Amino acid sequence: MADSPSQLLESIPALVANKDAAALVLLESHADKKVRKAARKAIHKLRSRGVEIPDADKARTWVQASSDELRINTEGAAILDMDSTPGVTRLMIAEPAPDERGHLLLASLTGDDLVIDFGAYVQTDGQRGRLIRDWGRSNNQRSVPLDWAKARIRWGREQNLAGGQAAPKDLNDTLELLGDVPEARPASFLGERLADVTATERGDSIEPLLQAAGATRWPPVINVESILSVVQETQPDINTETPEADRLNALLEGARGQEDIREALQGRVANLLEDAAIALWLKGQDGDAKAVHELAAELRSADEPEVLDWVARFYGLQVFATLSVMASQQGMSTEQFASQLQQQAQAEQAAAT
Repeated sequence: MADSPSQLLESIPALVANKDAAALVLLESHADKKVRKAARKAIHKLRSRGVEIPDADKARTWVQASSDELRINTEGAAILDMDSTPGVTRLMIAEPAPDERGHLLLASLTGDDLVIDFGAYVQTDGQRGRLIRDWGRSNNQRSVPLDWAKARIRWGREQNLAGGQAAPKDLNDTLELLGDVPEARPASFLGERLADVTATERGDSIEPLLQAAGATRWPPVINVESILSVVQETQPDINTETPEADRLNALLEGARGQEDIREALQGRVANLLEDAAIALWLKGQDGDAKAVHELAAELRSADEPEVLDWVARFYGLQVFATLSVMASQQGMSTEQFASQLQQQAQAEQAAAT
């Protein structure tokens, strides 16, 4: 058992919940007065519930178990969060260590799998147990596979190094906790979990599904300026008065054949959608999770993902995100900045004629 009296006091409620009378009997003779008192109260509670309380000699045979068996909590878990920072995947891992404590690892990854933030912390068994219970309550008692979460972070570090970007120091110092570098990017585990689930129908508009995935809040993740440049060159008459269907078709045609757009869709955008699907599954939104997972698969498998019908709506979201960033840099509202751009385009068109 843990030597610290505070840790033992933290463990007693779990011993009561597990009806572990033998462990409580051992604590009755502990050197710390508070531990002895708490153990006696806990034993009285179990006895009142009809739990058989062993005598001290029988209870002592329990301590011949291995050190892992003596620990109150050896549970580990991992979860994924896509809500905290739009367009960023946050992985959280809580896992026991051999010395009756444990590790809490927090990593933030981009759609390109770069680790942009990482923290490593020490936890007691009690702290980890409470955290995992909180995660369970918030995530329908679901979690992501520990090995998968570790592999994603380990893979991410390699992408940092391959791109000439330094990895966070805490990450470099805790590589032994993450295991070996995977041979390839860890694939999403969600397909198997949702095999028997019916995906939410897309209906006439993809926007509700993109909103469920959080894509309406993403920062710019593709270069829509290159698309808009083609649209302006090939269809200079398009403006905010143009019917929406025509504007969407223009965006698709502007993206057609652009290799960087195709790579972004099949890479970082599909990656983010896959993770968004996992986040939805953790929330219990299985139908939406499967539908978003299928969007990612569709991007990866398409020969020309840049001209898929629903992708035009995504381009529209990215245009707005890009304008918002540019407007913020200019100290203007998005509407003001968009109006200014339209006026400039009209002026250029008039000058050209």
